[in-house]
Amino acid sequence: MLLAVACLPAWLLADDHVVQADRTVNFSAIKTFMFRERTITTDRPELNNAIVLAKVTDTIRAALKASGLTETTDRPDMMVAFTVSGQDYSVGPFGRASQIDGGRGGRSGRAGRGQGQTGDQQSSQPVAFTEGMLVLDLHARDSGLLIWRGVYRDSEKDSAKLAQKLPDDAGKLLSEFPPKKR
Repeated sequence: MLLAVACLPAWLLADDHVVQADRTVNFSAIKTFMFRERTITTDRPELNNAIVLAKVTDTIRAALKASGLTETTDRPDMMVAFTVSGQDYSVGPFGRASQIDGGRGGRSGRAGRGQGQTGDQQSSQPVAFTEGMLVLDLHARDSGLLIWRGVYRDSEKDSAKLAQKLPDDAGKLLSEFPPKKR
């Protein structure tokens, strides 16, 4: 098993991201923002805590302010929402990664073992890595339409390291805001 984990393909533990923007929106007209929903949807205690939530929020706030926007609570031009999720994986025969909990939000048990697909019964497979995903949505306040979305996926062998990297991941996404004109 250790050999399988050591031989994980580099692409399994690589970061990737995508940013999409509504090219019909005049982003230069957006001057203010306000946070709406900020959610963490994993039971991993390293990821699901107030400190991680605050650090990601602070990074997003700083990046938007560096882009020339002002945070307000009164009629903002743009609403900010983000979700952090986590999923544990094991590595089986031939290096194939499999979700440990059957896709139920990244639950994990003690000692690096994840939940099995039969409910609370412990799986015999150790956690090889955790994939974290940050989804950052920016909505126009007046229409409620999604005008910009960034998704960042990061896989780490240690979920505590993943928690430390999430704020940087948010900053990397927002380095592409506002979108460049084509």
